[in-house]
Amino acid sequence: MDYIKKFTDHVLNWRDFIIDLIFPIECLSCGREGEWFCRACFHKIGINHNQRCLSCGHVNDLGKICRPCRAGYALDGLWVAGAYNDELTAQVIKALKYYFVRDLSDCLGFILGLLLRDLVNIHSLKKEKKQKADTLKEVSRALLVPVPLHIRRERWRGFNQSQLIAEKLSDKFGIEIDCHGLKRVKHGKAQAKLSKSERWENIKGSFFWEKESLSGRNIILIDDVVTTGATLNEAAKVLKENGAGEVWGLVVARG
Repeated sequence: MDYIKKFTDHVLNWRDFIIDLIFPIECLSCGREGEWFCRACFHKIGINHNQRCLSCGHVNDLGKICRPCRAGYALDGLWVAGAYNDELTAQVIKALKYYFVRDLSDCLGFILGLLLRDLVNIHSLKKEKKQKADTLKEVSRALLVPVPLHIRRERWRGFNQSQLIAEKLSDKFGIEIDCHGLKRVKHGKAQAKLSKSERWENIKGSFFWEKESLSGRNIILIDDVVTTGATLNEAAKVLKENGAGEVWGLVVARG
């Protein structure tokens, strides 16, 4: 197994080297040389201030899944930083996932951090208890958990983009992270190719928590893109079955 891992790492290093030769480092938006996403273009990405219920789309400040929609959801709510139809946001996500530009995880982690900071500020101003989220009350005590890839997919890509983003968020904002407790044990069909109902069925039984009980710990699940929320909800279900308190999703964009 060690030999296979070393060989895989060697191949991935050569792949990254060749990519660097073919694609010189320049801003994805304006073409300025020296960095993948320059400061000026970064500030063009707007942070989403209209969070919505994942199920019905009703706008609310904190993205909580509203009471009429709660049945069938283990996830407490969803925080989305931007939209996948925004050209700049989509460019950064695609470059990280499909062109293996790992440095862009720093940019995406920072975007999630800005959104989280804004949500904490909104939360602190809320007077009605029913609109609050315990996870935002003491976000520094929450646990970041990146949505895992199946080992086959991670070996092919060479990394888990959600883990890279979560690590950057953890580093910048001092929130504890666990990258190994939640495992993806089922290699199903690619979710992007399925209908909404098929996605919910396809993802069932995909995750497993292999560590000790979470003992009421609030969790922030990190992913790059959400569409129907089936993956996040299935992961939240497993986390709650293993003792988690609130479980919220935090993603870069909604497709």
